[in-house]
Parts: sequence; structure tokens; C-alpha cells
Amino acid sequence: MASQQSAQPAPVLSAQALEAYNKLVSTLYRCLQDSAGFAPFFHAFQQQFKALQGGILGVSQQSRRLIYGWTFGYPDGFEEWYMNSDLPERDEALIRYQSLPPRQFDSFMRGRNEGSILDLLAPESRAWAEGVGMGDSAGMLICRDASSSVVFVANRHRDYGPYTETDLLQMNLLAPHIENAVALYLKLYQSSNDNENLALALNHVKKPLVVFNALGNVAQANDAARDLLARSGELYIADDHRLHCREAQMSRKVANAISTSIVHSHQGKLETRTLFIQTAAERLALCLTPLVAERAENNGVLAELFSFTDQQAPDLARLQSLFDCTRAEAGIAGDLVQGLSASDIAERRHISVHTARQHIKNLLGKNGYRKQTELVSMLVRALG
Repeated sequence: MASQQSAQPAPVLSAQALEAYNKLVSTLYRCLQDSAGFAPFFHAFQQQFKALQGGILGVSQQSRRLIYGWTFGYPDGFEEWYMNSDLPERDEALIRYQSLPPRQFDSFMRGRNEGSILDLLAPESRAWAEGVGMGDSAGMLICRDASSSVVFVANRHRDYGPYTETDLLQMNLLAPHIENAVALYLKLYQSSNDNENLALALNHVKKPLVVFNALGNVAQANDAARDLLARSGELYIADDHRLHCREAQMSRKVANAISTSIVHSHQGKLETRTLFIQTAAERLALCLTPLVAERAENNGVLAELFSFTDQQAPDLARLQSLFDCTRAEAGIAGDLVQGLSASDIAERRHISVHTARQHIKNLLGKNGYRKQTELVSMLVRALG
């Protein structure tokens, strides 16, 4: 049995899957422009993962109760019924997903075709799951504080089989974006201040984020981003409301990358671009994601900033779990996250450039990437 399991193909993201992933990210952030909730993202998620029902649920910590939520696939009145029932106290999915580390998807079946999710549920949940034809359930903990937590749940019909390892891989790449979008949305539309907008809401997200408008100007940079820029001493927002670099050539590269992402937003190309900027003490990674609005003049770019130091060891175990690779290849992936080239990697690891390039080629081939830039963007987001 062990040899049969080891012979199974490793999870791979095809070019089509990468395109679908980018569309999901864009659709998710587009939901921030509408107070109606996450319906467009849920629809895209359902199509991509053949999900039956689920949603984003805010749950109290002490006595597990539904406080608020956005759901899909359930019958009318489900949220109100669930909110006033005792079922959250005994819901195995909520219990499982609340216990996970943040931004990490898990499923009941974990890609296994043998057995049934019904075997893992208590009688009350089992009866309900059997009635709706559930075959698997996946979810993640989005965030939590002392009084409540927010979880994402996505059930799947048994006709589509359990979620595969590739499905979970894609979900885990989406996880940090779901966390960002939910945090922003809650501050945008559940604030007591009706005038609070994206510019103010960004400050409630601890990750460094910058939003550029359709002209390439900085619409808003949150406090975390401004702190990172000030600490780096290399990148800065000038009086012209644009992001600049102290070094002229790199400044042009940053401006060109932002402009290219804006053009891509108009063309519907949703691929992420990643730039690395070397400072005296660290390397900064700038991930640029096109934001597509209903009106072209409202398009823009979301920039996520990450800091990687030479002393900061990459999470090799996480890299191995998300990107089908050996520990040696995970080490190379960690170097790529720091912006190193094949030549830099060869020098750091005292190997030949040919060997370094072969490791990179293996990472591309195993994970279905066509370009090294695609791989690097995914790696930065996964570790960030």
C-alpha cells in the first residue's frame, strides 16, 4: 500500500490552473468595491473547485455561535437558522478549521478516495451531510482574536470526489489573499464610521500594502508599508505620489512594472509581477497584482511588500508541502524568494551554475510553471 501511495503523481499547477488562480485573486479583491459581500468570488470559487456550499463565517470564541457570515449554496434562511441554533457548538468543520494555524487550508478527506466523510462525522452532522450529498469539506482559519474567529468553509458534493492535493495547493496559495480581503472588507463595510474607505481600511491590515490608481499614483499606503519603506531607506513615496527607488535604474524598473500591471488590468491579464530591491540589510520583494474594476478608470494595482534578510531562514517544510520538491530544491526556492539569480545561488551554495539551473528547472517542471517569474511570484506569496 505504501508503495502505491508513493507512486501517485505529485500535485501540479498547470498553466490553466495558474490563470484560474490569478482570476480568483482579482475577483476576490474586486469584491472590496461593493458592500454586497463576496458573491462574485464565491461563484468563481464554486466553478474552480466544484464546491457545493460554504462561506465566510464569523464565530464567537467562548460559546461557539455564528455572529455574521456570507454564504453560498445553502437554502434561503440558512444563515438565520444556523445563527439561532446550537449546531455551531458541535459542527466538526468549524471545530477543525478554528484549530488550524491561520492561512492554512485543510480538508477532511485530504485527497483520499477511500472511506467517506460520513465516517468522520457525529450522527447529527452525518445525517445532514448525507442528506445534501456531501463528499468532502475544506476550510481555513482566516483570523481570530480574543472574542471571535473567522473561518472559510467549502463543502463538496460526493459526485465530484474529495478535494485533491492540487486543489488544496491552489487554496493555500489563495489563503493570504482571502485573509487580506476579509480584513479590509470588515473595516470598509462593518465600521461604525460610514465614511471609512479603502485608504483607512488598509491600516487595519498588518501586512504592508500599497494601492496604485489607474494613473500609477499611490492612492494609499498603509502604516505597515510606510514603516517598511522608511526602514529600508531605499524605496520611498515622493511628492509626485509615485513610488521611487534611490537608485535611478531600479526606480525606472519599479515605474515600468507598475505601468505594465496597469496595462494588464485593462487587458484582463491578471498575472502577478515581482520585483526585488536590495538594501543594505535586506531584500524587499514587491508583488504587483492588477485590480480590475467595472469601469477602466477605476482599475489599479495592489502591491504587497515583503522583507527577506540573509539571516532569515526560509520555511523549508512549508515550501516542500506547497511546492512538490525535495529539501535541496526547497533551499533553492528559498534563495529565489530572496531575489537571487542562478549565479548568485551557485556562489552561495558552492555548486555549479548548471546544478543551480537544474534545480530551478525541476521546480518549474514539477509545479507546471512556464516561466521562472511565475514560480517566484508564487513562492513569495506562499512564504509572505
